[in-house]
Amino acid sequence: MLTGLYTLYCYSNPIANLSPLSELSSLQQFYCPYTQVTDLSPLAGLTGLHTLNCSNTQVADLSPLAGLTELYTLDFSNTQIADLSPLAGLIELHTLNCSNTLVADLSPLTRMGGLQRLYCSDTHIADLSPFCHKIRAGWPEIWEDYILETGIDVTDCPLIIPPVEFAIEGPEAVVEYFEQLGEDSRPLNEVKVIFLGEGAAGKTSLIKRLRGEGFDPEESQTHGIRIQKTPFNFDGETITAHCWDFGGQEVNHATHQFFLSQRCIYVAVLNSRSDDKAEKWLKHAASFGGRSPVLVVLNKIDENPSFQVNQKLLSEKYPNILGFHRLSCGTGQGVEEFRLALTSQIEQADARRTPFPAAWLAVKDHFANMTQDYIDSAHYRAVCEMNGVTRRFSQDVLLQFLHDLGIVINFRNLKNFDTQILNPLWLTNGVYRIINSERVANAGGLLHEADFDAIINDPRCAKGGEPVLHYPLDKLNYIVRVMQEFELCYQWDEWCYVVPQLLPVSEPYFAVHGKALRFTVRFPELLPDSIFPRLMVKLHSFILGELRWRTGMVLHKPSVFDAMARVREDKEEREIQIDICGQEPRRLLSFIRETVKEIVASFANLPITEWVPVPGCEELFEYAYLVDAEKAGEKEVFVRQLKKRIAVADLLDGVEEPAMRDELAQTPVKAFVSYCRKDKEHRLDLRAALSPLVRLDKLSLWDDRAIDAGEDWNKVIFQQLAEADVVLCLVSADFIQSDFCYTQELKTALEAHQKSEKTLVPIRLRECHWEDLPLAKIQGFPVNWIASASDKDKAWTELAKSLEPVIKQAKQRKMKQRRS
Repeated sequence: MLTGLYTLYCYSNPIANLSPLSELSSLQQFYCPYTQVTDLSPLAGLTGLHTLNCSNTQVADLSPLAGLTELYTLDFSNTQIADLSPLAGLIELHTLNCSNTLVADLSPLTRMGGLQRLYCSDTHIADLSPFCHKIRAGWPEIWEDYILETGIDVTDCPLIIPPVEFAIEGPEAVVEYFEQLGEDSRPLNEVKVIFLGEGAAGKTSLIKRLRGEGFDPEESQTHGIRIQKTPFNFDGETITAHCWDFGGQEVNHATHQFFLSQRCIYVAVLNSRSDDKAEKWLKHAASFGGRSPVLVVLNKIDENPSFQVNQKLLSEKYPNILGFHRLSCGTGQGVEEFRLALTSQIEQADARRTPFPAAWLAVKDHFANMTQDYIDSAHYRAVCEMNGVTRRFSQDVLLQFLHDLGIVINFRNLKNFDTQILNPLWLTNGVYRIINSERVANAGGLLHEADFDAIINDPRCAKGGEPVLHYPLDKLNYIVRVMQEFELCYQWDEWCYVVPQLLPVSEPYFAVHGKALRFTVRFPELLPDSIFPRLMVKLHSFILGELRWRTGMVLHKPSVFDAMARVREDKEEREIQIDICGQEPRRLLSFIRETVKEIVASFANLPITEWVPVPGCEELFEYAYLVDAEKAGEKEVFVRQLKKRIAVADLLDGVEEPAMRDELAQTPVKAFVSYCRKDKEHRLDLRAALSPLVRLDKLSLWDDRAIDAGEDWNKVIFQQLAEADVVLCLVSADFIQSDFCYTQELKTALEAHQKSEKTLVPIRLRECHWEDLPLAKIQGFPVNWIASASDKDKAWTELAKSLEPVIKQAKQRKMKQRRS
């Protein structure tokens, strides 16, 4: 016997039975990850065990470890462990890893005074209060990072106490939340429930049934959104569901995205008489709602008793489905069963169970009872202050909760408009009036600023029986900016906007000349209606003249790419087709592809596939398959139509420059933009000019407009400056005069530049006397001052091209640092 064995490694082998180890009394370190081990009982007598790693095994019970009081490091990540109570007496434990397990309760660990590192990412942990004392004492709480010396990693945990927003901000925010909780705190007991389905599916009737109201066979279809507060009783408590009834008409889908979110419950209502679009709504719920629970309702079964859906198949494809319910709002059949199922989900909802400080509840109730359409930020913060929510960060997190519930709608990126929406109908109807406008459609999709008032305040839009909505002149631009923010329109010139959904349907004649490159992006499950309009909005500065129509556009900007592309949407095939000709087709294609991916990334779950053409035939290969084949060393693939093998590299290189797939191309670069307030509009020009670098060269731009209200802006600015690889200074007389820009930001950047830690780039924006300044000794771009250029687009493009080698140099520096 190896009774003196001190350390034993059993990585990745078929071992399942640990009984032979029971006599190894000297064993101090044992590693058995990636094995077939299920039972730790043979280790129960190894009281000298100091380190144990049984991760990625079939272990489900820690009871045998209860007496191993010398354990210092324990790793059982990626197992079926759910109960930590056997570890309660292991007070010497220093490091514990329970990531990717079924663990939901940390309270058994509270007596472990020596515990310094606790990894519990991707678990069911919702409550950090057992470790409140450690966090108060300075123990870091980590979200999306890795613990170095001490702390708790709760990345991707379904936190309720504290809410995720506090956890993401770090330990100071977590302490702030716990300080606000008191004896008068109670669960929010409110939740948002979104009803989706075709028009006439019966969503409104179902909500009325849930509210105890009668059935109206003449119920009119919902246009826009209706929100109904509906009480649900559970164990003597009343829980309020904010039931959002979304209109099913196609034109309404554009504004659904304003309010679809992940902190809610989805109900997909199908019409048993005619509905064959179950998956359409399930895909909407999955795309926008992420992991949110979904209940499927088969309504009007009294009219079609035989109506069924393939429940097993749908449940496999959409694992968030938690039940199918056959009912009739007309007869009441099945409604009560559905009510019980919905009540159960409402009771379990994280948002419902989140403890709310009494002051937060008072603020919530105040705004829930207001009848105004909107307020400004000062009003919101005044109400918070009046009710005892005095800290800026708490006010902002509370605002996000109120946004998710639909009580106060807040779009962070539109903070300049200082508008918080209390009535969602006010916003959606304003947008509907534009995207339904006959005037805009007749103008070929052009929305003129002079027509804002006539369109949005058109008295013909008011429907009988509904409250009259008023849109003051100073709020009309806000409505259009919301459309821009959600990429429903783009600015064509100073006084005119283009609404892609109202462009002419017919495609103008356009021929792709010469050898054309074809590429296809497919949406195997769902091609949301908003995808192509958003793509057009993002790429509008590249559209050739007026070659745009409702489902397509022609792109050509020779100063950036020496190529031309026709991009078309095929709704029936759920795909976007790209045809490109010219001298630089691959770079333009990469730019378009990255733009599509950027849009897709804004959805919680929206799969796409990319398809590469085979020259000389109609066959396509999936891009991801070819990349994997190349990485695996496969040189060729067989093309059935041509009956021969073709080199993998030839297919990939036909659509993408080989360098785009190497490590250098995939290395991200962060750029900090330093500018003075008087040049803030030029910041947008800079972003537009650098969009090819952002999408092709992994460049990310940061400026102070990204700072949220309530944040310590000075701290955030210098943190971002420290993390930047490149610093771009928009040089002007006002920039030089600014104490903060010149003496603080620039001073820090210059010091880092001189140490070769960062690259500082002066951008010649507005001509000024700067020749004797240290900044002038650094090479700046472009050659001539941008604001004085006769062709400003050309000047910005020259700047973008000049920055390409700068970005490449920054990438090389990062790679060198990474390898050293």
